[in-house]
Amino acid sequence: MQRRDLLLLSLAAMLAAAYPADAAGDTADLRLRIAPNESLRYAWTVAATSESKGIEKGRPFTLNTEVSYTLTLLLRGLPPKRDGAAPPAPGQEGARVALRIQDLTYLDKRTIADSKAEVSVSKGHVKCTENGKVIVDSDNDIGLEQMPDYLRPIRNIGNAEVRLTLDSAGRQSQPEGDAGLTELLDAIRAGGAEGFYPIPILAGRTAKVGESWESSYSLPKLGEFRLAKPAVIRPKMTFSKWVAQAGKDLAQIEVATVLETRELKGENDSRLLVEFTQYDRRGAGTFLLDPATGRFVEGALETTSKYHIDGEREGQTVGLDVAGKTRFTFAALPEK
Repeated sequence: MQRRDLLLLSLAAMLAAAYPADAAGDTADLRLRIAPNESLRYAWTVAATSESKGIEKGRPFTLNTEVSYTLTLLLRGLPPKRDGAAPPAPGQEGARVALRIQDLTYLDKRTIADSKAEVSVSKGHVKCTENGKVIVDSDNDIGLEQMPDYLRPIRNIGNAEVRLTLDSAGRQSQPEGDAGLTELLDAIRAGGAEGFYPIPILAGRTAKVGESWESSYSLPKLGEFRLAKPAVIRPKMTFSKWVAQAGKDLAQIEVATVLETRELKGENDSRLLVEFTQYDRRGAGTFLLDPATGRFVEGALETTSKYHIDGEREGQTVGLDVAGKTRFTFAALPEK
């Protein structure tokens, strides 16, 4: 019996050594932390595809789009306000941060029937083609008079900054700052990321492995349409397990999102009034947090959506069936 007991103890010790992540324990401090003057850098990608099928003037058509962004997101901790301002409202306490975007590149491809168009913009380079014909090509001095229309938004974004507050769970206050950058961040957020800083909502406290918590946020826009009543997204987060990476024990956070609102109405800048029906939108992602520093290390989130659009403008009706997918990824960059 003693020999068997020793054998079982030895086996248990071997198993413990084989799974070092267990050494991190059953709980983790799932709070976001950023100190004043601390700077974080993340490489970010956004890739979205969609297929829209409908009928225009009695003829069926299919529109395929492919849009992608790559960028570097900079987050810098700001010192607390000392101007005698009123204390923050409950739930809004936290770190003040400045957010900037650099190295933005953009690619937009659209195909409808035999018509194709493609636009790519990056670091001062612009190329635009329509049905194989080059309309703008900055590297070959083609269409230079049109380049400012493509470059101006990116240049403005590169020089812009917004400020906001992040609480310990990662919830964000309304940003203050450049409107152009805010619009870009709104577009990213509309794709499924809950906040401007690409993270899920944390527990904001110590949580156990296997524990879940929920959140909710509203979307005032879907694509180019501003909604009469915001859509509501409800994410569920789960601290699923520990992951050993580069000598650190990281907490893996699983995220699942669903759209609560099914019937939506909206309008775009061209005053096209539309109604979204049969809306099904779901998302899933995995994120790694370092509880020791309160920083996210990497993450990915993918959302899929299907819906029908009925629209009317100047007596003309529009009907579309749309299926789309958006994928976000980010990874922490080394400090400079």
